[in-house]
Amino acid sequence: MKNMRSFTVIFLSSAMLMLTFGSIIKWFQEPGTGAHAKVYDELFFVYWSLGCAVAIAVYGFFLWLVTTEVDEEPIDAPYLGQIPIERGNVKLSWSLTAIITAFLLVLSSVTFSSIDFFETPELEEDSFTVQVTGWQYYWEYQYPNGINYTSAAGEPLRIPVDTPVVFEVIGGDVFHSFALPEHRIKVDALPSRPNIGWILAEETGNYPIRCYELCGADHAAMIGELEVMEKEDFDQWYRGGDGQ
Repeated sequence: MKNMRSFTVIFLSSAMLMLTFGSIIKWFQEPGTGAHAKVYDELFFVYWSLGCAVAIAVYGFFLWLVTTEVDEEPIDAPYLGQIPIERGNVKLSWSLTAIITAFLLVLSSVTFSSIDFFETPELEEDSFTVQVTGWQYYWEYQYPNGINYTSAAGEPLRIPVDTPVVFEVIGGDVFHSFALPEHRIKVDALPSRPNIGWILAEETGNYPIRCYELCGADHAAMIGELEVMEKEDFDQWYRGGDGQ
């Protein structure tokens, strides 16, 4: 009866854990867009897959423990006040060590590769830098040709499709965080120094801009919009200076 109760507890907790992992599948049903989203989603999938593998192994071992009965004490069982007898399986220990090491090497490799991608803009001849300043509670955009406007005016941040664009992000008053959720991009906006991010948008359209740092009472209202335009349309807008 005791083992049955233990089995029930472990089984139910395992089911809850699997449901938790399963709910994350919704993430994969709503893929992002752009080069950053591809790299970020691949990284997320690696962590999720390895996490599932570890969880299944650990909970499977727990289930085996609670459902296995020992008829008598083993000869090498430890007793209080006695030096324990050397026990265990050396080959199993080395095998587990090798598996854990392989897991960590895989995670380290994909993580550092992703970080290098996020922090190293892949610039082209048409690339340029937009200075993004966070204020309570709007974003200010400054282009190299002098175009300057804010999200408070209802104007979107405009960039061309298939062109790497660099964001130089800074906070004008307090801490903010410039985020493009669908592109999996987030750059902290600090008053003390600028941070660099970049984007390679692969699809035209309008995408939300959010602040991902609690910055005051109206933080939730700090909403902007990114408009990814065809190159010809962007060049026409850029040369015309609309939005100044």
